[in-house]
Amino acid sequence: MKSYFNRILIFVLVSFAFSCNNENKADEPSVSVQLRSQSITEGAEVDANTTTVLTLSYNTPVRVTGTGVTLNGTAVTAKTNTSSSVSVDIPLALAEGTKYTLRVEKGAVVSTKDANASAPEFTLHFTTKAPDKPDSGQEAAYITRKLGWGWNLGNHFDTSSGKDNNPNQWGYWDGATPTTALYTNLKRAGASTVRICTTWGNYQTPGTWTIDDSYMAEVKKNVEWAGAAGLNVILNLHHDEYWLDIKGAANDETTNTNIKKRIEATWRQIAEVFKDKGSFLFFESFNEIQDGGWGWGDNRTDGGKQYRTLNEWNQLVVNTIRATGGNNATRWIGIPCYASNPAFAVEESFVLPTDPANRLMVSVHFYDPNTFTLTPENSDGKSEWGHTAAAGKFQPGSNEEHVVETFRKLQQKYISNNIPVYIGEYGCVKHKTNRSNFFRNYYLEYVCRAAYTYGMPVILWDNNSQGAGNEHHGYFSHTDGTYINASEPIVQTMIKAATSDDATYTLESVYNNAPK
Repeated sequence: MKSYFNRILIFVLVSFAFSCNNENKADEPSVSVQLRSQSITEGAEVDANTTTVLTLSYNTPVRVTGTGVTLNGTAVTAKTNTSSSVSVDIPLALAEGTKYTLRVEKGAVVSTKDANASAPEFTLHFTTKAPDKPDSGQEAAYITRKLGWGWNLGNHFDTSSGKDNNPNQWGYWDGATPTTALYTNLKRAGASTVRICTTWGNYQTPGTWTIDDSYMAEVKKNVEWAGAAGLNVILNLHHDEYWLDIKGAANDETTNTNIKKRIEATWRQIAEVFKDKGSFLFFESFNEIQDGGWGWGDNRTDGGKQYRTLNEWNQLVVNTIRATGGNNATRWIGIPCYASNPAFAVEESFVLPTDPANRLMVSVHFYDPNTFTLTPENSDGKSEWGHTAAAGKFQPGSNEEHVVETFRKLQQKYISNNIPVYIGEYGCVKHKTNRSNFFRNYYLEYVCRAAYTYGMPVILWDNNSQGAGNEHHGYFSHTDGTYINASEPIVQTMIKAATSDDATYTLESVYNNAPK
């Protein structure tokens, strides 16, 4: 009997041990996840502007869990690759000349078949290339090549209520929500630069002039998206003219002192947030500072007071940006003349700031003649332009010879002296008849080729407006960067005109192909 009970006891113990062993095996992963390849190798040096994603490929289908991936200690959101079930994409927003450590913790990437099967911990060290630098004496040519043909995100962040700490109650004027696709599609189309026009005053607390954190973060996100797409970015103070009272400041020292305090506080915050961004980012001090007369106001009779005040403000902006250090110590800064009108840029009244970095550019806008480019529907509007335009349908004195004369003067004063000039805004609304649009297309091509001929990059104004007539400057959707208004042909023509090195494609050849 004793032997019988012993045999039963042994059987129970063996069965229990076997059961426990099976339970332990059930807890073990059914697959093993191993890294097979990575798009950036250990210790590599990469280009910050073109390296926008790290792809990790494994031996089995995987998914990300949503946590556990960091770049220099900051959390990064990884995504499962859309075209390969065994790969994971980690988006990267990199600065030039920077060391990086990327870590993927155990549990951040797991098998799609068994959530208990985790990829092992992964650490990658790499650096980005130092910013490219122009050869000495070639700065102007360098900027022309680097900025190339550009595009304005108009009527979005530059939306203004005209009031401090009081955003426009109807939202952004363009009605759009930019996405990463906007910038990748712009780059794919051939753009090199995006000018992100930004009004800050509506988001500032009076007194301290502190910029709202969420607004700053939204602007920063778009700057980073554009940079990650391989685009240059120009960031400015845009429709802050409502508090940048140039006439008041020119005639009252107290007003000027208060405005300068706010300029300094505003630019210090912007510069601090972006000081570690690479050379893809440019700053621009102001947009179109003027007293409301667009160059035909009191500036004509005040003995140069407004011009001197703007010179003073521009110097303050340069000093403030440089003082923040980091990459801002040598960042390129655009300096506008009065009203951003090229005519004022070549006058002695416009004085560029002193800059220890010697990295200043002259910023001008060009919409001449506005009766054709901006307001063709007005009573004095014009429907044609150029030497083949019909009598009475063009603005006298504003045809091809005016474009050449304007750009030649800028070239002679600045570019020939190695000071870059860029046309921060240009454009022409879509007209309502086919014939008028033939002249519109000719105008846009001629302006771009003339700018190329005289060594200036151009940046097209786009306000996301569908249709034709006054204020209709739509070329790309501000949400996803797809073409609107059937604009692809004219956009590609402008890009070619602004950037092509084809020696047979001359300003004269464009002139000879004007509409008949």
